[in-house]
Amino acid sequence: MSTPTALVTGANSGIGMETVRGLAAGGYRTLMLCRNAARAGAAAAEIRRTEPDAPIDIVLGDLGVQASVRDAAAEVMRTTDRLDILVNNAGVTLRAPERTVEDHDTMLATNQLGPFLLTELLRPLLVASAPARIVNVASHAHRFARTVDLNRFDTPADYGPLGFRRYGETKLMNILWTRELSRRLDGTKVTANSLHPGGVRSNLGNPAPWQRALVSPFLVTAERGAATSLFLATDPGVARASGGYWAKCRPADSKLTAAARDDALAARVWDACAELTSA
Repeated sequence: MSTPTALVTGANSGIGMETVRGLAAGGYRTLMLCRNAARAGAAAAEIRRTEPDAPIDIVLGDLGVQASVRDAAAEVMRTTDRLDILVNNAGVTLRAPERTVEDHDTMLATNQLGPFLLTELLRPLLVASAPARIVNVASHAHRFARTVDLNRFDTPADYGPLGFRRYGETKLMNILWTRELSRRLDGTKVTANSLHPGGVRSNLGNPAPWQRALVSPFLVTAERGAATSLFLATDPGVARASGGYWAKCRPADSKLTAAARDDALAARVWDACAELTSA
């Protein structure tokens, strides 16, 4: 049999890098999907410092640009004969609205449309490799948003203080998308789960020094933040679990808001993503 293979997005730092390290230690050939070649190379070198024989390959791609996502997926399909694990980890938070080169809201494009499109493009390979697992990094921050505004899906009216409301809305989308994805994967032996990694020390959102100093005592390391991703990706005990929301390696559906449990809303979020990505 060929070597089991995993792909992790946003893999050059933080949770993503530690997820790659854990998968490589477990014997997986791991693809690091990153925007920047130099940073990806440095991260791979750091991982090999502790895992000298880690079978790591770098795939370049920007989750915020659909053309780049399509190129990255095509490279994976061309160079990889199986895909056992897909970890959609990459994300961004912004303090004010920005638009991508394809004229999409940047947080929507990076946090939801990119992972959605990548997963759809790689879905045939995942199904052919089944049993396989999809792990989507969401967040308890979904509670910053009361619902998903489908009328302003790509043109948010209000980012909220420091962008928290819009970030929360994209994390709510992650959870809803995962629920609908799990439903659509029924019978394929491919599972899909979302998770809250915990408050992790990282540069997500480029926090100001005072913000970093204020919250740092309450945050966990990237290694601990990656624990639930690795658990959902590899633990035999959750091989058949699908459609759930997890935290600290345990079910956390009780932490979901009513909107995050709304399967009708999940189907509408799916349709909106499919329309904007032509997937």
